[in-house]
Amino acid sequence: MTNADATPPGESLKLAYGHGWVETDLKGFLKVKVFTPPEAGTPPPLLDSTLEASLEHPVRCRSLADLAGKAGRIIVCIPDRSRPRAAREVLPAVMGALERAGVGPERISIFVSTGTHGEHSEDELRELVGDRIFGLVAVDQNRSRDPAQFRSLGTTSRGTPVMINKLVLGADLRIVLGTVAYHYFAGWGGGRKMLVPGAAQFETACTNHRLSIDTGGNICSECKSGLLDGNPVHEDMAEAAGLIENVFMINIVLDGWGNIAGFVSGDLGESHAGAVKLARELLEVRVGDRCDLAIASAGGHPLDLNFIQAHKSIDHAAESVKDGGVIVALAECANGIGSDDLMDWLDLGSAEAVSSRLMWRYGIHGHTALSLLKKLERLKVVLISSLADETVERMGLVPAKDFEHALSLAGSFLDTDGLTYVFPCAWGILPVV
Repeated sequence: MTNADATPPGESLKLAYGHGWVETDLKGFLKVKVFTPPEAGTPPPLLDSTLEASLEHPVRCRSLADLAGKAGRIIVCIPDRSRPRAAREVLPAVMGALERAGVGPERISIFVSTGTHGEHSEDELRELVGDRIFGLVAVDQNRSRDPAQFRSLGTTSRGTPVMINKLVLGADLRIVLGTVAYHYFAGWGGGRKMLVPGAAQFETACTNHRLSIDTGGNICSECKSGLLDGNPVHEDMAEAAGLIENVFMINIVLDGWGNIAGFVSGDLGESHAGAVKLARELLEVRVGDRCDLAIASAGGHPLDLNFIQAHKSIDHAAESVKDGGVIVALAECANGIGSDDLMDWLDLGSAEAVSSRLMWRYGIHGHTALSLLKKLERLKVVLISSLADETVERMGLVPAKDFEHALSLAGSFLDTDGLTYVFPCAWGILPVV
């Protein structure tokens, strides 16, 4: 559990925004607590040795060297560019481990588990893996809406068709790198999520994500950040991913800033459970009473690359805010909303309307729209971003041109002697009240 540090009124406040920072003070806000995530990242000199130990002593699995040495074709699955850079930092060390195991580059390919996200350009793929690796091995990505790319592995007990990319299935060994951090309806990222929906067809992802909506059209109470037990989305993902054989999972545990804190490798399910246990100790924070105002930075690029990613930080901050309160959110959203589909859902105008439509036609971003609109029923969100004011207002949020403007707006909605919480990286921690 992280602890709160009281910030005296008037003290300078510096928060991440895109590739830069926003700096201001909180003059006039009398009761302020800053919840700074712990920096538990693995120092670079220890990174390779820490990873090597995890690869040599995995959970319920033979060592990577043993598996790789006996495999023919090997595919390495990595997260896309909307996720923290941790997997990209680890990739060269994994390639080095394969080389020491006697595996040449001609036996290796890299697969970007984009899930339902948009395709990456060649330049973006090159940036993901680095120039040297890009020129050494084949690099490809998931294209979820192209049915020709997928092969069926059957159906889960909840009715999800398990359609997995043929490139992934065609390998003899699948090495999967995933970052373990909160996910607002799958509970946690990493593990099984890198394969389903990461390497799955759109229909597979959509059917799985539909489980986040209950029979009344509301968000399932078990589908929330930090919860795996009884979470139908997680359990269905795990069942679907479990149909894929010969997987060696490398779970990268992140601290609250998105830095590497440790590794848990091995069996797909058991290693993920171990990684979640380690991550929970780092990322849950007790905040006491609910606050009147929460100031939340998503944590900068790439965590605020678009609004869909930044919404995760708003979702976390909302856990700490009382009804009638305000969130001031900082998220550059340099790549816009993230999907036109989200705006179509938000244009329905109310949580009730979104809920009704989800009952008969589920959409991949319908859950995001419903989650946001539910929050807006009980609090206001002031957004500092690069989005056009009319776009922000269309989403039901209040646009602010800078931090001072945002605080002025918050002050007009609230009594400034109320309780204020500051989350410098709201994406990375979950407030517990």
